[in-house]
Amino acid sequence: MNIIHKKLWVALGAAAALTLAGGCGDDGGTTTGDTTTVDTADTSGGDTVVADTVETDTVETDTVETDTNVADTTDTVETDTNVADTADTSVEDTADTVEADTADTVEADTADVIDTDTLDPIPAVVVNEVAAAGDPDDWIELYNGEATAVDLAGWRVRDDDEAHGYVFPAGTTIEAGGYLVVERGDAGFDFGLGGADAVILYDAFDRLADSTVWLDGESPEGGSWGRYPNGTGDFSTRWIASKGAENAENPAVFCGDGAIGGDEICDGANFGDLGCERWGWGGGDLTCEDACHTITQSACTAHAAALVVNEVTSAGDDMIELYNGTGAAIDLAGYQLVDDGDNSYTIPAGTTIAAGAYKVFVKGADHDFGLGGDDAVTLFDAGGAIVDIADWESGEAVVSYCRIPNGVGGFQACATQTFAETNDTE
Repeated sequence: MNIIHKKLWVALGAAAALTLAGGCGDDGGTTTGDTTTVDTADTSGGDTVVADTVETDTVETDTVETDTNVADTTDTVETDTNVADTADTSVEDTADTVEADTADTVEADTADVIDTDTLDPIPAVVVNEVAAAGDPDDWIELYNGEATAVDLAGWRVRDDDEAHGYVFPAGTTIEAGGYLVVERGDAGFDFGLGGADAVILYDAFDRLADSTVWLDGESPEGGSWGRYPNGTGDFSTRWIASKGAENAENPAVFCGDGAIGGDEICDGANFGDLGCERWGWGGGDLTCEDACHTITQSACTAHAAALVVNEVTSAGDDMIELYNGTGAAIDLAGYQLVDDGDNSYTIPAGTTIAAGAYKVFVKGADHDFGLGGDDAVTLFDAGGAIVDIADWESGEAVVSYCRIPNGVGGFQACATQTFAETNDTE
C-alpha cells in the first residue's frame, strides 16, 4: 500500500471516530451542516503531520495528526530506501563484474589471434634439395630466391612425422640468392630422412612455405632429390648431390660405356664394389643385364662346405640359423652374432653344433636384438675373425632370407621358412 493511500485510510478512520464522539457531546469538534471539522493535537509534542482533506456526503476532515502515521510513513520510507540502495548496489556490482570479465576475456582472446591478412607475404625461401642417404648424414638445403636476406628465426622444417621437427634458432639468416643446409646431428636436428619421406617448411607464423615428397629410391646414395632448374624447377632425382650449391643438370648416361651413372646399378663388367661373395657365394662372376639395371648371379660358384649363416628372418622372433656343412662337430663357445647396428650376442660355453646339423637362435630366448628390414648378420669366431655374413636389402627377409642350394648357395628371398630344416630348392 503506498503512502498516499495509507494516509487516506488513516484519515477516514479518524474522521469516523470523531464523528461518533461529536454525537456524544464531545467539545473537541464543531458540526456545521453536513460537514464536520476535526482538530487533533499531537499529545506527544511531535511534529504535525497534515493529512489530505477527505470529503464525504456528511463528513469533511481537516488535519489529522497521528504518531501512527509518522511511524508507518517512516517505515515505508526506510523500506523504499533499502530497496533503492540494494538495487543500486546490485546494478553497480553487476556492471563492474560484467565490464571486468568482458575486458579480461576480450583481451585474452585477442592476444592469441594473429590476423594473417595483415602479415607480409611469405618470403620466397624454398626447399631446394634433400639427401635421404647423405654424406655424412641426411641433410636439407634451403634456397632464398629473394633480393634481400631473410631472417629464418622461428621457421621450422619437419618430415612426414609430426613428432620430427627442427626450429631455426634466433640469428639464423639466409642471404639473397644463397643456400642454407641443416644436417642431422646439428643442434636440434635429431631425425633422419627415410627412403620414402617428405620435407615440409613453415615460416615463423606457421604458414606453409614449401614442401616436397619423394618415393623409395628417388634420393639415392651419392645423389639427392632436388629442384631443376635450381630454386624454381620441379623436383627430380639428382644423380650427383650439390650440397650447398646450385643444382646442375644430370649428366648423360650411356649403358655399356663401363661407367655406372644415373640409375644404373652396373655397367659392363663394372659392379662397383659388389661381387658374388656379397650374396654368400664362394666366387665367380656377376653379370650385368637389362640395360644396366639388373645383376644376375648365374655365373657365381658354390660356397665351400663350412659353418655358415644359412637362414634369417626379420619378422616374428627374428630367428638366425647356422648350418654346419663340415664333417665334424664345432664348438661355438665365444662365437658372436652381430647385426648391422652393432648389437651382439655371444654364444655361451657348452654350445656345439654337430656335423650336418642346424642351430637356431631366437630373439628373447637367446639374443635380445631385433633384425631390421634392411640389415645384416655377421658371424665371428671366438678369435674375432669373420666366419660368414648374411646381408639383405629392404623387405628381402620379411619371410625368410635363405641359401639356395642349402648350405652352399647364395642368399635370396625365400617364400617359406625352413628353420632347422633343409632350405627348399628353386
